[in-house]
Amino acid sequence: MIDLAHRALSGDKARTLLRKLRDLNLTAGPIAVGRGDGVLFLGCQSVDAPAEGGVRYRLRMNDGREGLLEIRADPRGLELELTRGGGVDDGRRLLAEATLDRAGRVCSRSLAARVHPETRDARELEHFLRRIVRGLLRV
Repeated sequence: MIDLAHRALSGDKARTLLRKLRDLNLTAGPIAVGRGDGVLFLGCQSVDAPAEGGVRYRLRMNDGREGLLEIRADPRGLELELTRGGGVDDGRRLLAEATLDRAGRVCSRSLAARVHPETRDARELEHFLRRIVRGLLRV
């Protein structure tokens, strides 16, 4: 059954959201991701690059290793990747399907998150980024 309350995420809305996440340039933390695990945001690494190419954030894990979170738009939603320094198999990928709800918010059920792509509220954008990190680390 098709849920008419949700529409496909347009490329325009996805680009708008990526620009907002890039411009936020978040440095915050720690983000609790379960059983003593936490992550710090160390800032956006793609501040001067076009958001259409993806948004990259540097992270630091509880164990001191640094990682890179990359968020890209995909016709089906948001393509997410987290790479961490260390072992060969130390990366995580997730395609978070995303739609637009009736209020125009980007919604991802797999991340249990939603955000207005045009928001100027840094807390709303930070909350969305936190959900992305938690979703990737729980894959």
